[in-house]
Amino acid sequence: MVDKLNLTLLADDSKNPLQPELQAKHGLSIYIEAKVRREKIIVLMDTGPSPEIILHNADAMDVDLKKVQVILLSHGHYDHTGGVIGALTRVREPIPVLAHPKTFDPKFAYRPHIRHIGSPVSRSEIQAAGGIVLTATNPVNIGPGVMSSGEIERSMAFEDIKGFWRVNEERFVRDLMSDDQALIINLGGQGLVIVAGCAHAGIINTIKHAQQVTGVSRVHAVLGGFNLRNASTDRVAATIQELRKIDPSIMGPCHCTGSKAIRRFKDTFQDRCTPLHVDALVEINST
Repeated sequence: MVDKLNLTLLADDSKNPLQPELQAKHGLSIYIEAKVRREKIIVLMDTGPSPEIILHNADAMDVDLKKVQVILLSHGHYDHTGGVIGALTRVREPIPVLAHPKTFDPKFAYRPHIRHIGSPVSRSEIQAAGGIVLTATNPVNIGPGVMSSGEIERSMAFEDIKGFWRVNEERFVRDLMSDDQALIINLGGQGLVIVAGCAHAGIINTIKHAQQVTGVSRVHAVLGGFNLRNASTDRVAATIQELRKIDPSIMGPCHCTGSKAIRRFKDTFQDRCTPLHVDALVEINST
């Protein structure tokens, strides 16, 4: 189990008003340090939309990307994978890049016309830059108390997926985002810390899946993108209702959560909810 956890947002949609030199753009990247006894597990979860943003912000925030041991790509959209080559240029030796097998499939959306929203870099380009691409559908143990979720089981009917497309066997079909996954940390006596990239599978589905695969029911913190930017009022209300049952102590929404949903979370959970932005630092101890 993890004794201490530090999370730093290197890329997000919103700026820290006190740090105007940092760049903000639609996307997400989180630098995560998990302390387990005398060792540290350092994971870079997602890499933002471009190398320029993640490298600029890492330098400005004095975050040493050379220390990264594993990169986890939460899914295959450009705003989470675009900076992976830049991050790898800072790493001293080849490191694992964990992803779902469908992460690098072509992905599309209509906004307002058809456009590619998938990863701008391929598996072969990542491997040429020093990443050892490991694709799996099941959860992967990254270190003691730290794991990827693997494919997330969908059980909540209100958390549906719309607006995404992919090519499958020469047919244009809906993309149900089976590649969506999260990072799960078991923080000692506090319970689980769940870090979502975009939670395309649904943030409640993501939490329930984390509880199932770990066997731990207590949830201490839920952080990251909750994928509610374009959600209906009913879906936001249903999400809040389920979160009340789960009762996390800390919520840190950002990225694709959307300002309207974030306001609802703040009104409901008050001090337990702190919206995150570029340069946000979350420190959590096991005691």
